[in-house]
Amino acid sequence: MALSDAHKIVIHSEVISSLRKALAPLEYFKKDFRMEYASEIKFKNVKAAGNITENPSDYQTDKENEGDLIPLSLTELHQPWRITPAEKRNGWKLADLAKTNATAFANNLNKRILSLVTADGAKVIGTADAFTKRKCINLSGDVESDEPRLLLAPDYYRAILPENTTEFRLDGGAYGFDSIHKVKTSVFADNVVGISYDGGAVAVGSALPEIDEAFKDDIHSEVIQVEGLAGLSILFCTWLDLKTRAEWASLGLMFGAKILEADKVKGYVAAAVASDEG
Repeated sequence: MALSDAHKIVIHSEVISSLRKALAPLEYFKKDFRMEYASEIKFKNVKAAGNITENPSDYQTDKENEGDLIPLSLTELHQPWRITPAEKRNGWKLADLAKTNATAFANNLNKRILSLVTADGAKVIGTADAFTKRKCINLSGDVESDEPRLLLAPDYYRAILPENTTEFRLDGGAYGFDSIHKVKTSVFADNVVGISYDGGAVAVGSALPEIDEAFKDDIHSEVIQVEGLAGLSILFCTWLDLKTRAEWASLGLMFGAKILEADKVKGYVAAAVASDEG
């Protein structure tokens, strides 16, 4: 049994309120934190966690970028929290921890961005984090599209494919995507779960729980847009672990890209750029 709709609404409201308040300081850095863009992106593999790669290999820059490629590493932020059955019996609710965790998540994001504004090589988002944390497999995508799709590396596709395919389909809203596909050949580097550039989503990370047959249908996820900061979206998930009866929630963020036209990928590269003004 999934979390009740009323419970999810309360958690969602607390998360939204806390994120907006905690991320308010970034409004002053709109000029410094902006999105450079290009069309018809081709993604390059990330060589290893912590390494920086040029994104992408074939790249048309805008005027502000003056023809320079922006170094980008795959940067993922993840903040999960839970309450146990014992804590629930003592009166705790998952929503009670939403403010604390949403604020901690936002503060981490603030530090990531603000630390880059005056740093050497300020256009670098940061070092890549591990893509698996606290038994979470990271999946994400652009759900603004009419048909959000996700491509997965073969191993991860097999991990979510049930033995009885009549009970769970990898489409129709599964994990928030209209369709989920297995790539025929690996286009992924180590630690990269999936990337979609076909039909509506580009995906490389953001926390969903480690796949468990017993509760995969009960994962509720939605993308929260960060107002005033184009290109930043936070994936908010809630689920109930049927084995332990613990209630979980998580916030995940990934810098990525999205399709704006059927035959073109317009990629957004998040860049913290030092201001020309003192």
